[in-house]
Amino acid sequence: MTKEKSELILGVETIRGLVGEPPKRIEIPLELQKSENISVQTWNAYYIAIILYCYKCKEPLIWHTYPREDVLYHCPKCQREWVKDSKWSKGEQK
Repeated sequence: MTKEKSELILGVETIRGLVGEPPKRIEIPLELQKSENISVQTWNAYYIAIILYCYKCKEPLIWHTYPREDVLYHCPKCQREWVKDSKWSKGEQK
């Protein structure tokens, strides 16, 4: 049994700083988006919310439920966008 001291950390504080500047438009593969949706639904059943944050700003992302111009999420602080990558088919843009 370990004798390490337990530490409490606010979830958003687990975001560590990035090296360099992330791109203003970040492409999200369809498979990643599908796994995110499954993860959200799974955790919600246990009364836990999965909230996506901008890694740079530590701000909750704004979700675009019916994306226009392929934008899935954006950061209200830095205006960075997470967009559909080029492999999304026209039939799966919802």
